[in-house]
Amino acid sequence: MSISYNSIGQVCITCYNNGAQVNQPCKMNANNGVSACQDTDAIAGVVVAARGNLATVAVKGFVTVSYSGDAPALGFSPIAATGMGKVKQLEGAHEYLVVSVDTAKKTVTFCL
Repeated sequence: MSISYNSIGQVCITCYNNGAQVNQPCKMNANNGVSACQDTDAIAGVVVAARGNLATVAVKGFVTVSYSGDAPALGFSPIAATGMGKVKQLEGAHEYLVVSVDTAKKTVTFCL
């Protein structure tokens, strides 16, 4: 048996997509619009689907994304965007509940 947090408790919204990519953190950049995060940006959500100029964005619930730098700590950990479609642990950033870190794949699962 394996453990999976895939989509647990996810709440998604549909927004205009201004350059955000699937499986990457995004930020609000206009009324009803999201874009890719820049380095150290706070994370508004993670893009789970994109089609044309629209994006489905998880704004609540568990997500798994790539990280760079040191692995985020388990438990409540301060996480921000890297600006390269990943997240990183960053002192002073918003804290999220980190439940799993895969150092081989360099992914982190946390609750938005």
